[in-house]
Amino acid sequence: MQPTDLLTQRHSTRRFTNQPVPLDLLKTIITEAQRSPSWENTQPWKLYLAVGQTAAKIRNSHAAHAQAHDKSWTEVVPPKEWAAHPQANMDQWSQDLKSQLSAPDVDDFMQAQGQLFDAPAILYITIPKDASSYSVYDAGGFGNSLVLAAYNHGVDSVTAYEFIRFPAEVREQFAIPADESLLIGIGLGYATNSKVNKFQTQREPLADILQISGQ
Repeated sequence: MQPTDLLTQRHSTRRFTNQPVPLDLLKTIITEAQRSPSWENTQPWKLYLAVGQTAAKIRNSHAAHAQAHDKSWTEVVPPKEWAAHPQANMDQWSQDLKSQLSAPDVDDFMQAQGQLFDAPAILYITIPKDASSYSVYDAGGFGNSLVLAAYNHGVDSVTAYEFIRFPAEVREQFAIPADESLLIGIGLGYATNSKVNKFQTQREPLADILQISGQ
């Protein structure tokens, strides 16, 4: 597959089948993503992969928390409020969701989140506690490399805050050191034919985000 195809065709999957991804293939995808650049090769990320019964335990725990409307929290401090530009894009995301999907499908979309999208494999990314913003940037680059590598191997994915909003359920399954913070989770698997997987977001016009000097 051509690099441009990876960038333009890959999109988030929000309903996965129960077909497992072979462990050797997951290891290959992760190994390829490790080529992602980082500040002076710091490679600040650590990875925790839940598959099989471990992934099922986390999904079940998460569904129970979501249904009970339990208070969630994150180990990486989010902004108290978003700046105007990203907030406008989030508002547009909500509008696009309602325009592309029927009301029942929107409900299914939201329910899928509480079920962690039924992802058969979940990769958690941590960074050192109190890490520099550059480490956050590097870990994000790694995560993007990973979903592109996965797509190149025919594996679908979704990167979501939802995976890490109940950190205790993740730490119960892994020996994650106290000096590491859960940054994000990535669901991996194979997409169903659900309509929620047809939802795709748009990107801003280049002229709205790019300023060129020197011409």
